[in-house]
Amino acid sequence: MTVKEFIILSGVTSNVEEVRLKMKELKKPFSINSVRTPDSLNDITIGTLIELQSISTELDYILVPSRLLLGLKDKSILNEKVDRVLGFSLWVSEEVKRINKLFEGTNTEPTPEEKRAGIESLNFGLFGMLDYYAIRMGITDHEEVEKVPWLRVYKCLDMDAKKVKYERRLQTILRNNDGRK
Repeated sequence: MTVKEFIILSGVTSNVEEVRLKMKELKKPFSINSVRTPDSLNDITIGTLIELQSISTELDYILVPSRLLLGLKDKSILNEKVDRVLGFSLWVSEEVKRINKLFEGTNTEPTPEEKRAGIESLNFGLFGMLDYYAIRMGITDHEEVEKVPWLRVYKCLDMDAKKVKYERRLQTILRNNDGRK
């Protein structure tokens, strides 16, 4: 069955849950339409990662990973075997979840004082992350940041989070220091 046939049939199927369970059994293919699939998403840019994170419809879930990561045209994807494309899309979805967990690990728990001051209002989402990296690296154009590998952005966030945690520990030690050397 092709992707196009699957899309047509999925619109009339009444057993959606069974289809979802079958999809989870699919594996990432070695290639799609003679284009080798990547071993990981570690080499993609932050802009590509943001596009993958922004997938919101079932049609995008099917088409966007092959379009973005393999450079395939929609017509080519629609004529490909559905198990290969869905297997790849499912794998990409799992990779994006893995990367999102890494980024979540860079969050620092706000102090009670920061909470009282309203730190939650400083969450600016993806734009804020791009802006943070641009400022940190002295880049004036956010589009330039979108071309940076996501791993580099993550490492900067991770290092800065570790510095914040260290500085908080140090301040606590200094505050509690009773003259000991």
